[in-house]
This record gives sequence, C-alpha cells and structure tokens, in this order.
Amino acid sequence: MLRFRVILTLIVLLLAIVVTAQEDSDSPGDGLVAQDVEVLSMVDIYGQTVFTAEGVLINQSETAFSDIALIAEIYDASGTVVGEGFGFPVNACGTGLLPDFALQPQESQVFSVTLEFYADGAEIDRVDVTAQGTSVDEALSPLPDDLVGITRVTDQEVVQVEWTEPRAFRFGVGCDQDAFTALDWYSTTLDGEGVTLIEHPNTINVTDALLTQLGLTDPYLYNRSFLTFPVNTRRIVYQTDINTVLTAEPDGSFKRLIYDTLSRISLHGFIWLPEGRFLAYYYGAYGEEVRYFTASLEGQLISASPFDVLPSTIIPGSTPDGGRAVIATTVDGITGYYLKDTFYQGNELLFEGNAPGNNYPAPLYAINAAGQAFIYLIRLVNDAPTLQCFDMQIRQLNNMTVLPLELTFDSRAWTWLSPDGTTIALATNGEKSGLWLIDLNQLGTCSTSLPG
Repeated sequence: MLRFRVILTLIVLLLAIVVTAQEDSDSPGDGLVAQDVEVLSMVDIYGQTVFTAEGVLINQSETAFSDIALIAEIYDASGTVVGEGFGFPVNACGTGLLPDFALQPQESQVFSVTLEFYADGAEIDRVDVTAQGTSVDEALSPLPDDLVGITRVTDQEVVQVEWTEPRAFRFGVGCDQDAFTALDWYSTTLDGEGVTLIEHPNTINVTDALLTQLGLTDPYLYNRSFLTFPVNTRRIVYQTDINTVLTAEPDGSFKRLIYDTLSRISLHGFIWLPEGRFLAYYYGAYGEEVRYFTASLEGQLISASPFDVLPSTIIPGSTPDGGRAVIATTVDGITGYYLKDTFYQGNELLFEGNAPGNNYPAPLYAINAAGQAFIYLIRLVNDAPTLQCFDMQIRQLNNMTVLPLELTFDSRAWTWLSPDGTTIALATNGEKSGLWLIDLNQLGTCSTSLPG
C-alpha cells in the first residue's frame, strides 16, 4: 500500500515497539490503552527529520474521557530514557481533535505523538506510550443503530464506496484527501456476508511507468492528484500539480484535457454518473460556496466552467447525463433547492428551505425503470439529520427517516446509490464516523415507486 501524508514526503523507518498503558487505578485516564503503535521517521517540508509515534487509543473503561493527552518515553537499548513525546487523538488525516472530544466507553480513536530526543544521534529501542484524560460524568448516547431499514457496516472513517454489483461493494477507510492506494479497503455484500480486508484491484495498476506518464512521480503530487479508476469504465481521471484535470488510458496514454484554469480552486472529489460521466466539485473550507463542472472520461465537456456555473452552498448532485445539477442557493431572494442547467442560465426552484453546509452529502438524482425521477437528499429537520425524497412527478418533498449522522464543521459525509437504485450507502468521517446501508424498499414514500 502506498501511504503519503499531505505535508510529508518520505516514510523512512518502521520500528516494532513496546507499548504500556496506565496501570495505576487512581491515575487520570485509567482504562485508556494505546495499541498498534508504530514509530515513523519522516522528512517534513523544511527538510527536517520528524519522528512520530502513531497508533490506536482504546477506552476499555465504562467512563468517557475528554481532554485526552498522550505521553511517550523513548528508550535506547540500555534502558536509558533518551527522549520524550506529547500528542493527541487525531482523525484519519492526522488533524488533532478538539479538547472537548470525548472518547466513549469501548470505543477507539487513532492518535499521533511527536517525539523529541534529548541529544542528537540517539537510537530508539522502544517507546512507551501512556494516556491521560478527564473523566466525563455522563457518556454520550450512541448514535441510533435500530432505525428501520438502516444497517451499520462499520464505525471506521469510511471515505469512499464503490458499488461493483447491485448487491456488492467495496469501501475505503482513511483520509478523504489521500490517494485511493493510501486507504484500507474492504469488500462486502448486502446478503449478510462478512467484511473482508482486501487490496484495491487497481493498486497494481499504479506503476512507476504510469506515474511517469502522468507527471506524478513526486509522492506529494500523487497524493493530491485524486487519481481515480472508475468502476466499469475504460479510462482514468486525475489532476496535475496546477490542478489541471485530465483523463487518460489506464497506462497513462492518450490524455485528454478537461479544464486547465483551476489553480485558484481546490478539488474535493468526483461524483460518478453513468457511462463514464462525472461531476467534479471544488471549495475551500467549511461554509464556503461550492463550484463544479460535469464532463466525461472521453474528454467531452458537458457543463460550463466552474467559474461560470451558479455556485451552490451544498455539494451538487447531478442528473445522470450531467446536464442539470441539484444545488442549494438563493435566487431573487428565495433560498432553496434548485435544479440548475449546468451549461445554460436556466434554473427551476424545487422547494424553498434552508440547506446544510458543504460537509453534507450531495443529493442523489435517481431514475427508476419506469422513467420516474426522484431526488434523495439529507437535511436538518427539527435539528435531526433526515433523509428526504423529492418526487419529481408531483413536485412533493417527503421525509423518509432520521439518520444516524452527527457531523461537525471538520467532518464530512457522503452517499452512493446502488446500481439498482434500492440501497444508499451513507458514510462519514471524523469523531462519529461509520458506514451505514439504507434499504429504500423498507422506507416507503418515494421509494415505493422504485424497482424492488
């Protein structure tokens, strides 16, 4: 597996270490245990070697803890302490969690500890990591897991889902800004089979020859390229060092330019449509407007450029042909959801109402076998994240179910509709991460017209 960090360029060292937990029952953080710890030596953007200890912190107690800190002691072969470290729980992208993050009983969270040596030239024999925190009087209620039609697959930070068949898919766990080869991939089905750890089948196609062809031999550039091998398509898509978007054959040949004036905006992902079409979306930080375009892997531009389309406050959801997008915005003083032509100026108000931020999933535009169209979207209804369905035939918005979703400004959620239109995979990263399957056939309302 290729693993690159956004600001780090080289993993040099991997050491087996001894990890110890707090043993004193009166100590703060008793029950917090560090496991699966690795020591990594990396070169940062300033050319300096930085050592970190990274692993998983498990709360084995019946009490939740906040204000968590991790302390490390570095030992050489003689048993002498030659350095120390201090760190915090982090998300899959390595960003430290806020102090009020509470690790719930029997749950876990990854952490990172920065190591420092007392003198140059010291050698690491082992690193002992302990944790401490403040006990929280009342543990937070867990996200509901008994909702009708909703099944939880995992509590890991799932950031990608690829439907390989109507009842089978694989999913990637890790940082949403990392290349697909940096994720841990699993496969499962809707038929009750277990989750299996796999290697993504396209990992073997990311060769030195391909990266040379694409100009992505620098690990940093590769990791931010969004290189994607879409399921059941012939070509690939990626962005260059200046954010130019191109498609190519799987060996890197026959490149086709999509857009080359995108250096001012930040790509955050692709939404895949039928027959190799896709929507690319861009924004800066949480709360900023979203720009987008639609195109095909064959190099056909469908929409206007991201600088000419009407921006959205949410991630847009596209019609299957890429010709229209479901966006949220304010037009002539009316705030709501609109069906916007992606090339021309026309737009249609679907319904009035507030929209969540750009960290919520994009609407899903579905067309069933009878040609009926439905838009599935997630909004806050009475402060609860709720799956809604907008029936395009009668222009009616219906509530379908409350969702086990709890997002903060620094976490995101995504949805993917199964090829037969009967199941939605809902994933989220951050503190309340996970992957859920939503069986639309059990929810009624709009889904009663969908194929069974």
